[in-house]
Amino acid sequence: MQGFSVFIEHVSKFFNIMAGMALVAMTVLTCTDVVLRLFGHPILGTYEIVGFLGAILNAFALPETTRQKGHVRVEVLVSRFPQRIRKVISVFSYLLGILLFLFIGYAGFQHGLELKRGHEVSMTLQIPLYPILFAISLAAFMVSFVLVTELRNLFQGRKKG
Repeated sequence: MQGFSVFIEHVSKFFNIMAGMALVAMTVLTCTDVVLRLFGHPILGTYEIVGFLGAILNAFALPETTRQKGHVRVEVLVSRFPQRIRKVISVFSYLLGILLFLFIGYAGFQHGLELKRGHEVSMTLQIPLYPILFAISLAAFMVSFVLVTELRNLFQGRKKG
């Protein structure tokens, strides 16, 4: 199972790099479009591409952010509970998160298949929409795998929940 944890860590970091690349691409594209607009030559489909890149950025940053526990946590009430109750709450939270992200991944993948069957494309550039949904689904599955790893670590006493 240790190999699984290492694999998840590497894939999460790779996804995070991809999210960073999407951010850089969004910035370069937006700045280039603004400059070219000054000369009367805007880039066709900038709004669509930036939207797609934003979706990839948000989805692909989630696994590594989850792995690093980078999300906001409010522990005002929970921190006052005994350690055993805090562990039960953590287990419940991890299980709920795992189920939520498995559902998001599954639903996104199913919707992506529908978009593929219907040949749905973006309005301006006619880019197929289903690959974006597949990528978001993959990221959601990765978040659930990260949470499985964190839950296992909690039971092994490696990290506090």
